[in-house]
Amino acid sequence: MPDTELITIGAFARACGLSASALRFYADAGVLAPALVDEVTGYRYYAPQQSAPARLLRHLRAMNMPLPAVTALLAETDPARALILLDEYLAALDRHQGEIRAAAAAALAALLATHGSGGGAHSVPADDRASSRSPFVTVRTTDPERGSPGPRDDVWVSGPVLAAAIDQVATATVADAEPAVLDTILFEADSSQLTLTATDRYRLATRTVRLMRVGAVVWDATVNADDLRATASWLRRRHTVALRPQLDRVEFRTAATDSLNGNRVGAGEPTTRHAARLDDTRRYCRRSTHDFPDYRAMLAALAPVRTRVVLSRAALLDAMERADSPTVVLHTTATGTVSVTAGSSWTDRTPSTRPAATGDSAAREGSQPPTPSRSCDRRVEVGPREVVDTAGAGVTCEEPEWAAARHIPQATATGPAMTIHFAVTTLYPAVATAVGPDVMLDLIAPDQPVLIRSADDGDLSTLAMPRKPEPPEETSR
Repeated sequence: MPDTELITIGAFARACGLSASALRFYADAGVLAPALVDEVTGYRYYAPQQSAPARLLRHLRAMNMPLPAVTALLAETDPARALILLDEYLAALDRHQGEIRAAAAAALAALLATHGSGGGAHSVPADDRASSRSPFVTVRTTDPERGSPGPRDDVWVSGPVLAAAIDQVATATVADAEPAVLDTILFEADSSQLTLTATDRYRLATRTVRLMRVGAVVWDATVNADDLRATASWLRRRHTVALRPQLDRVEFRTAATDSLNGNRVGAGEPTTRHAARLDDTRRYCRRSTHDFPDYRAMLAALAPVRTRVVLSRAALLDAMERADSPTVVLHTTATGTVSVTAGSSWTDRTPSTRPAATGDSAAREGSQPPTPSRSCDRRVEVGPREVVDTAGAGVTCEEPEWAAARHIPQATATGPAMTIHFAVTTLYPAVATAVGPDVMLDLIAPDQPVLIRSADDGDLSTLAMPRKPEPPEETSR
């Protein structure tokens, strides 16, 4: 195929309705690979005939079809078999919806039986107002030579999607932090997407949101996180909003604002008759005077990925919840299986590898679990349930119930086996706020940051620091 037939990832994204970041996610997950990747620049190019499977991919993901099922359907060359796969998934969806409707009917019946059918009217709280504003401060503009911001700086996005993006990224901010820039969110707008980024030194979260109106605007602004949190509830009830950077703040405006101003964006102060209505169609969030850290350089400095894991977001959350431990351990094997154990699991307590659990650590973890049998002494872990002795003979030891590894169904791991410890307070928010039903974990080493990625309508990437295991306890003889 001549290279002239190929199109850039940006043009392909616009043609198929997926964001460029989502296309990168699906390529790395092995679902839809580009036709060509330039070995020098790393740029990805797609063939025009890939538009049809890309649009099908978008529709399948809108149905919340899991990534393994999407991969199998797209790889199916027999159209009849592909239709069968789709019908099977739709039948499963129907069964699930039936279960939800039955549960809803039972809940309604129980509620009526408890409170009766009368009931008083419930008041609906008024829209939240943005937090109080600080005095006017002068900040650097993205392009000082352009002068005052105007209509060409507007970017239009979905209000509920932007509110969700703020909630997701805000988990990586720190209130009352020094430096204060750690309690801000960086907004970056270009012709196709809006990117939100935050960091608290231990996590870095970045989320892209597709634009509802494509333009040629490019700007960035570091925005106060508290103001954004206060504005999120207002955004959730607005179908479409425009963002415009100003010298000291960022304006969020609904389409109704333009009509009330006679369709003149940037018109003067509203008349008294429209003042109350305009108050509900605009919000303002303060800009910070601090420069946001160069997060792209941070990401570029990461070592190459050694192991990549793709798994269900719900399954990983369930495994962390069932572990009932402040620390969880993610295990991958060379055969591609993935499992999660509690931080106090037996696999972390084999005498040659387990961390010490004395002093403060023992107090945190409560009573100590049973000591492994003598037959397991001097053996080291190579997988979630398998150990080898010093002579290399593989054995499987009997584990107590509390130590059982929770294998993640339909999870895949490619690359060397790896075991990484995480604080639940770090990993859980990064997974819980992910976009779509699946997440991808890019693993470098047990002591290196892990990139947690997800994608559907835009994407979310979170850089999470693993937890360092405590030093191994010496084996007494």
